[in-house]
Amino acid sequence: MNPLELLEKQLPDLTKSEKIIAEYILANPMSIIRYSLTQVAQESKSSNTAIIRLCQKLGYKGYAEFKFSMSRAALSDTRSVTAKDSDSGLRTSMTDIVEQYVSYLNRMAAETDMGELRSIAALICQASRVAIMGSNRTGFSASQLSYRLSKLGVANHLLTDQVLMKDYMEIFGPNDLCLIFSITTTTCDYKEISQRLKKNGAQVILFTMNTSTPLKKICDHIVCLPRISYSKKMGFLDDQAIFFVFIEVLLSEIAAVLNHHNFSESQ
Repeated sequence: MNPLELLEKQLPDLTKSEKIIAEYILANPMSIIRYSLTQVAQESKSSNTAIIRLCQKLGYKGYAEFKFSMSRAALSDTRSVTAKDSDSGLRTSMTDIVEQYVSYLNRMAAETDMGELRSIAALICQASRVAIMGSNRTGFSASQLSYRLSKLGVANHLLTDQVLMKDYMEIFGPNDLCLIFSITTTTCDYKEISQRLKKNGAQVILFTMNTSTPLKKICDHIVCLPRISYSKKMGFLDDQAIFFVFIEVLLSEIAAVLNHHNFSESQ
Protein backbone atom coordinates (compact mmCIF):
# COMPACT_ATOMS: atom_id res chain seq x y z
CA MET A 1 0.00 0.00 0.00
CA ASN A 2 1.19 3.53 -0.78
CA PRO A 3 2.61 4.96 2.49
CA LEU A 4 0.36 8.02 2.17
CA GLU A 5 -2.71 5.81 1.82
CA LEU A 6 -1.53 3.81 4.83
CA LEU A 7 -1.10 7.00 6.83
CA GLU A 8 -4.60 8.22 5.94
CA LYS A 9 -6.10 4.84 6.86
CA GLN A 10 -4.47 5.00 10.31
CA LEU A 11 -5.35 8.69 10.86
CA PRO A 12 -8.50 8.12 13.01
CA ASP A 13 -6.50 5.91 15.42
CA LEU A 14 -3.60 8.32 15.93
CA THR A 15 -3.08 10.47 19.01
CA LYS A 16 -3.36 14.26 18.78
CA SER A 17 0.43 14.71 18.53
CA GLU A 18 0.71 11.92 15.96
CA LYS A 19 -2.04 13.51 13.86
CA ILE A 20 -0.05 16.77 13.73
CA ILE A 21 2.94 14.89 12.31
CA ALA A 22 0.70 12.93 9.93
CA GLU A 23 -0.91 16.13 8.66
CA TYR A 24 2.53 17.59 7.95
CA ILE A 25 3.60 14.48 6.04
CA LEU A 26 0.37 14.34 4.03
CA ALA A 27 0.67 18.02 3.11
CA ASN A 28 4.43 17.86 2.39
CA PRO A 29 5.24 14.30 1.21
CA MET A 30 8.39 15.30 -0.69
CA SER A 31 9.93 16.73 2.49
CA ILE A 32 10.22 13.17 3.83
CA ILE A 33 12.33 12.23 0.81
CA ARG A 34 14.49 15.37 0.94
CA TYR A 35 14.88 16.07 4.66
CA SER A 36 16.60 14.33 7.54
CA LEU A 37 14.68 13.10 10.57
CA THR A 38 15.77 16.15 12.57
CA GLN A 39 14.69 18.56 9.80
CA VAL A 40 11.25 16.92 9.54
CA ALA A 41 10.89 17.15 13.33
CA GLN A 42 11.69 20.85 13.24
CA GLU A 43 9.33 21.54 10.32
CA SER A 44 6.45 19.58 11.87
CA LYS A 45 7.09 21.08 15.33
CA SER A 46 7.50 17.63 16.87
CA SER A 47 10.43 15.46 17.99
CA ASN A 48 12.61 12.77 16.45
CA THR A 49 11.23 10.23 18.90
CA ALA A 50 7.59 11.09 18.09
CA ILE A 51 8.20 10.66 14.35
CA ILE A 52 9.97 7.32 14.85
CA ARG A 53 7.07 6.10 17.02
CA LEU A 54 4.60 7.09 14.30
CA CYS A 55 6.63 5.24 11.65
CA GLN A 56 6.66 2.13 13.87
CA LYS A 57 2.93 2.46 14.44
CA LEU A 58 2.49 2.31 10.66
CA GLY A 59 4.44 -0.96 10.54
CA TYR A 60 7.91 0.34 9.65
CA LYS A 61 11.07 -0.37 11.67
CA GLY A 62 11.80 3.34 11.88
CA TYR A 63 12.10 6.60 9.96
CA ALA A 64 14.73 5.26 7.52
CA GLU A 65 12.44 2.47 6.32
CA PHE A 66 9.47 4.83 6.06
CA LYS A 67 11.58 7.30 4.07
CA PHE A 68 12.70 4.51 1.74
CA SER A 69 9.07 3.47 1.20
CA MET A 70 8.13 7.08 0.35
CA SER A 71 11.05 7.32 -2.10
CA ARG A 72 10.07 4.05 -3.75
CA ALA A 73 6.46 5.21 -4.14
CA ALA A 74 7.59 8.47 -5.77
CA LEU A 75 9.97 6.58 -8.09
CA SER A 76 7.19 4.16 -9.03
CA ASP A 77 5.00 7.09 -10.09
CA THR A 78 7.83 8.51 -12.21
CA ARG A 79 8.48 5.17 -13.91
CA SER A 80 4.78 4.78 -14.63
CA VAL A 81 4.72 8.12 -16.43
CA THR A 82 7.95 7.31 -18.32
CA ALA A 83 6.52 3.97 -19.48
CA LYS A 84 3.48 5.73 -20.92
CA ASP A 85 5.72 8.16 -22.75
CA SER A 86 7.76 5.32 -24.24
CA ASP A 87 4.74 3.22 -25.24
CA SER A 88 2.71 5.88 -27.01
CA GLY A 89 5.43 8.16 -28.26
CA LEU A 90 2.92 10.97 -27.74
CA ARG A 91 2.05 11.21 -24.08
CA THR A 92 4.18 13.33 -21.80
CA SER A 93 4.39 13.80 -18.06
CA MET A 94 2.68 17.16 -18.58
CA THR A 95 -0.23 15.46 -20.32
CA ASP A 96 -0.65 12.96 -17.48
CA ILE A 97 -0.50 15.60 -14.77
CA VAL A 98 -2.92 17.91 -16.58
CA GLU A 99 -5.35 15.04 -17.15
CA GLN A 100 -5.21 14.14 -13.47
CA TYR A 101 -6.02 17.70 -12.42
CA VAL A 102 -8.80 17.96 -15.00
CA SER A 103 -10.28 14.72 -13.68
CA TYR A 104 -10.29 15.98 -10.08
CA LEU A 105 -11.60 19.41 -11.07
CA ASN A 106 -14.47 17.69 -12.89
CA ARG A 107 -15.15 15.75 -9.68
CA MET A 108 -15.20 19.02 -7.77
CA ALA A 109 -17.68 20.49 -10.26
CA ALA A 110 -19.93 17.44 -10.00
CA GLU A 111 -19.81 17.11 -6.21
CA THR A 112 -20.02 20.76 -5.12
CA ASP A 113 -23.47 22.00 -4.13
CA MET A 114 -23.75 25.32 -5.96
CA GLY A 115 -26.79 26.28 -3.91
CA GLU A 116 -24.72 25.98 -0.74
CA LEU A 117 -21.89 27.90 -2.40
CA ARG A 118 -24.26 30.78 -3.20
CA SER A 119 -25.40 30.78 0.43
CA ILE A 120 -21.78 31.00 1.56
CA ALA A 121 -21.14 33.85 -0.89
CA ALA A 122 -24.11 35.74 0.55
CA LEU A 123 -22.87 35.20 4.13
CA ILE A 124 -19.44 36.56 3.20
CA CYS A 125 -20.97 39.69 1.68
CA GLN A 126 -23.34 40.25 4.62
CA ALA A 127 -20.88 39.64 7.47
CA SER A 128 -19.71 42.55 9.61
CA ARG A 129 -16.22 41.05 9.82
CA VAL A 130 -14.62 38.17 7.92
CA ALA A 131 -11.63 36.15 9.12
CA ILE A 132 -9.83 33.64 6.89
CA MET A 133 -7.74 30.93 8.57
CA GLY A 134 -5.17 28.53 7.16
CA SER A 135 -2.08 26.84 8.56
CA ASN A 136 1.07 25.54 6.87
CA ARG A 137 0.24 24.64 3.25
CA THR A 138 -3.37 25.81 3.46
CA GLY A 139 -2.05 29.18 4.56
CA PHE A 140 -1.36 29.79 0.86
CA SER A 141 -5.02 29.13 0.00
CA ALA A 142 -6.20 31.40 2.82
CA SER A 143 -3.85 34.13 1.57
CA GLN A 144 -5.15 33.78 -1.98
CA LEU A 145 -8.78 34.11 -0.92
CA SER A 146 -7.93 37.06 1.34
CA TYR A 147 -6.13 38.90 -1.46
CA ARG A 148 -8.83 38.21 -4.05
CA LEU A 149 -11.61 39.26 -1.66
CA SER A 150 -9.78 42.52 -1.00
CA LYS A 151 -9.65 43.12 -4.76
CA LEU A 152 -13.46 42.79 -4.78
CA GLY A 153 -13.72 45.33 -1.96
CA VAL A 154 -14.52 42.80 0.79
CA ALA A 155 -12.42 43.65 3.86
CA ASN A 156 -11.10 40.63 5.75
CA HIS A 157 -8.57 39.44 8.32
CA LEU A 158 -6.00 36.85 7.18
CA LEU A 159 -4.89 34.53 10.02
CA THR A 160 -2.13 31.96 9.46
CA ASP A 161 -0.68 32.12 12.97
CA GLN A 162 -2.29 29.81 15.53
CA VAL A 163 -1.88 32.28 18.38
CA LEU A 164 -3.75 34.97 16.44
CA MET A 165 -6.45 32.45 15.51
CA LYS A 166 -7.12 31.86 19.20
CA ASP A 167 -7.14 35.61 19.84
CA TYR A 168 -9.77 36.14 17.16
CA MET A 169 -11.98 33.36 18.49
CA GLU A 170 -12.44 35.60 21.55
CA ILE A 171 -12.94 38.79 19.52
CA PHE A 172 -15.45 37.60 16.93
CA GLY A 173 -19.17 37.44 17.76
CA PRO A 174 -22.63 37.85 16.20
CA ASN A 175 -22.65 38.88 12.50
CA ASP A 176 -18.98 37.88 12.17
CA LEU A 177 -17.84 35.04 9.90
CA CYS A 178 -14.79 32.77 9.97
CA LEU A 179 -13.63 30.80 6.90
CA ILE A 180 -11.23 27.90 7.59
CA PHE A 181 -9.04 26.11 5.05
CA SER A 182 -7.76 22.75 6.27
CA ILE A 183 -7.00 19.56 4.37
CA THR A 184 -7.64 17.19 7.29
CA THR A 185 -8.37 19.61 10.21
CA THR A 186 -5.64 18.07 12.38
CA THR A 187 -2.83 20.63 12.05
CA CYS A 188 -4.49 23.26 14.26
CA ASP A 189 -6.97 22.85 17.07
CA TYR A 190 -9.80 24.01 14.82
CA LYS A 191 -12.34 22.16 16.96
CA GLU A 192 -11.65 24.38 19.97
CA ILE A 193 -11.52 27.50 17.77
CA SER A 194 -14.79 26.64 16.01
CA GLN A 195 -16.59 25.81 19.25
CA ARG A 196 -15.57 29.10 20.84
CA LEU A 197 -16.55 31.09 17.74
CA LYS A 198 -19.96 29.41 17.70
CA LYS A 199 -20.40 30.03 21.43
CA ASN A 200 -19.76 33.73 20.82
CA GLY A 201 -22.38 33.81 18.06
CA ALA A 202 -20.07 33.89 15.02
CA GLN A 203 -20.59 31.67 11.99
CA VAL A 204 -17.96 29.17 10.83
CA ILE A 205 -17.43 27.74 7.35
CA LEU A 206 -14.91 24.97 6.66
CA PHE A 207 -13.26 24.17 3.32
CA THR A 208 -11.64 20.74 3.68
CA MET A 209 -10.73 17.47 1.96
CA ASN A 210 -11.63 15.27 4.92
CA THR A 211 -15.03 13.64 4.50
CA SER A 212 -15.03 12.46 8.12
CA THR A 213 -13.98 15.74 9.74
CA PRO A 214 -14.90 16.01 13.43
CA LEU A 215 -16.15 19.56 12.75
CA LYS A 216 -19.28 18.38 10.92
CA LYS A 217 -21.55 19.05 13.89
CA ILE A 218 -19.97 22.43 14.68
CA CYS A 219 -19.60 24.41 11.45
CA ASP A 220 -22.49 26.16 9.71
CA HIS A 221 -21.29 25.01 6.30
CA ILE A 222 -18.69 22.46 5.21
CA VAL A 223 -17.45 22.14 1.63
CA CYS A 224 -15.48 18.94 1.05
CA LEU A 225 -13.27 18.88 -2.04
CA PRO A 226 -11.54 15.90 -3.70
CA ARG A 227 -7.96 15.29 -2.56
CA ILE A 228 -5.64 14.79 -5.54
CA SER A 229 -2.58 14.00 -3.43
CA TYR A 230 -4.13 10.57 -2.78
CA SER A 231 -4.49 9.79 -6.48
CA LYS A 232 -3.51 6.17 -7.12
CA LYS A 233 -2.59 6.94 -10.72
CA MET A 234 0.01 9.56 -9.84
CA GLY A 235 1.01 10.44 -6.31
CA PHE A 236 2.62 13.55 -4.82
CA LEU A 237 0.44 16.06 -6.68
CA ASP A 238 -0.41 19.21 -4.76
CA ASP A 239 -3.86 19.76 -3.25
CA GLN A 240 -3.52 23.55 -3.22
CA ALA A 241 -4.26 23.71 -6.97
CA ILE A 242 -7.73 22.28 -6.22
CA PHE A 243 -8.27 24.87 -3.50
CA PHE A 244 -7.14 27.67 -5.81
CA VAL A 245 -9.62 26.76 -8.56
CA PHE A 246 -12.38 26.38 -5.95
CA ILE A 247 -11.56 29.88 -4.70
CA GLU A 248 -12.15 31.26 -8.21
CA VAL A 249 -15.55 29.56 -8.33
CA LEU A 250 -16.46 30.98 -4.93
CA LEU A 251 -15.28 34.45 -5.96
CA SER A 252 -17.51 34.37 -9.05
CA GLU A 253 -20.51 33.75 -6.77
CA ILE A 254 -19.41 36.55 -4.42
CA ALA A 255 -19.04 38.94 -7.37
CA ALA A 256 -22.56 38.04 -8.50
CA VAL A 257 -23.94 38.85 -5.02
CA LEU A 258 -22.09 42.18 -4.93
CA ASN A 259 -23.24 43.11 -8.44
CA HIS A 260 -26.85 42.32 -7.54
CA HIS A 261 -26.56 44.42 -4.37
CA ASN A 262 -25.05 47.37 -6.27
CA PHE A 263 -27.73 47.12 -8.96
CA SER A 264 -30.52 47.08 -6.36
CA GLU A 265 -29.08 50.15 -4.66
CA SER A 266 -28.92 52.06 -7.94
CA GLN A 267 -32.64 51.56 -8.64
